Amino acid sequence: MKRLLVVFFLLLPLLAACGGATTQAPTAAAPAAATTAPSAATAAPVPTAQGLVSATAAPAASPAAGGDLEVDRSKLSSELFFFNWSDYIDPAILEAFETEYGVKVTVDTFDANEDMLAKVRAGNSGYDLVTPSDYAVDIMWREGLIQELDKSLLPNVRHMDPGLLNKYFDEGNKFSLPYMYGITGIAYNKEFFPNGIDSWAAILEPANIEQFRGQFSMLDDERETPGAALKLLGKSLNETDPTVLNQARDILLAQKPFIAAYNSSDVNRKLSSGEYVMAHSWSGSAMQARNGLGDEFPGNPNINFVIPKEGGMIWMDNMVVLKDSPNAYTAHVFMNFLMRPEIAAQNTAYIGYLSPNKDAVPLLPQEVRDLYAEGFAPDAEVLKRLEWAVRNEQTTGFTQIWTEVKGQ
Repeated sequence: MKRLLVVFFLLLPLLAACGGATTQAPTAAAPAAATTAPSAATAAPVPTAQGLVSATAAPAASPAAGGDLEVDRSKLSSELFFFNWSDYIDPAILEAFETEYGVKVTVDTFDANEDMLAKVRAGNSGYDLVTPSDYAVDIMWREGLIQELDKSLLPNVRHMDPGLLNKYFDEGNKFSLPYMYGITGIAYNKEFFPNGIDSWAAILEPANIEQFRGQFSMLDDERETPGAALKLLGKSLNETDPTVLNQARDILLAQKPFIAAYNSSDVNRKLSSGEYVMAHSWSGSAMQARNGLGDEFPGNPNINFVIPKEGGMIWMDNMVVLKDSPNAYTAHVFMNFLMRPEIAAQNTAYIGYLSPNKDAVPLLPQEVRDLYAEGFAPDAEVLKRLEWAVRNEQTTGFTQIWTEVKGQ
């Protein structure tokens, strides 16, 4: 995947010329070989909150390095503790931040919001910055686990796509800002599915999966996996009718003997290696399986991704600062750093998810844009079939049916 960063580094001098300011490039090492940046006239569409659009527009001219933030280095801590999802940041970005500010970023990982919440609720976790998903942000601010953001330290928020701000879980973005977003569907190996996949039935119905026993997985998530079953039933993934939820439970119980695992941690690797022929997957995990992830594992060009005709989930992971963060000022500086368009583009190219940074999107390598157009990002038509998962007191039934499914 590091080969994708070449285009990004070639664009940096152009950004400096357009912005009228000196650009401090991150010190991450670029690949030795060079390629030519794609012409804007031939660039593939890129994703926004409204769907794929033509990638002919240049990013807004602005100081790329500081984002107008005058950093008081005397307030910076020597270390920052980042609690993040697995495979969810380019390590070179951490090195670049340390080179520029002298702050070492230590990353611990989690694979489910519920695991993260349990650790944070216990108190004194030692973490500063966390990346909860949409509904988890709502839980965290209501429980007093996160602090209000100091927007004066976050001038790069102007690069965010307005269509991805002010969402139901944090109206006004008092406590959070978008980190990445994505969609949930089915990743599959086209060698085994030469005609593609178009329905949740391909991964949920016993008649279709018996031949692939032990070669596919479902996400280990009490809303994602029941949500897929609800979609197959033609229902909203936010359906709370107990009768319908029980029907979804029964679908999952019938499927369970055939799956390899409920897996949210290394689906990318298992798809890439061929251990899985398909998987209930996040879009970025599917793209990592397709392209590989740096030096960690190679990509598999046979991996495709689809949102089934019945629909799927759209979600967003967000940056929040814990209430008891010992290094809150440094956490804000790091957030602002991550929102620089060139840094956000580098991070997106590496991890394969969707950037909420509107000025980073035009900087993405052509190969990433082509995959977005291939289905790894939603176009306007697919967006109509996507839903946000809402979690409230009416959705507690999902915990019950998930406990029943996992327990049998």
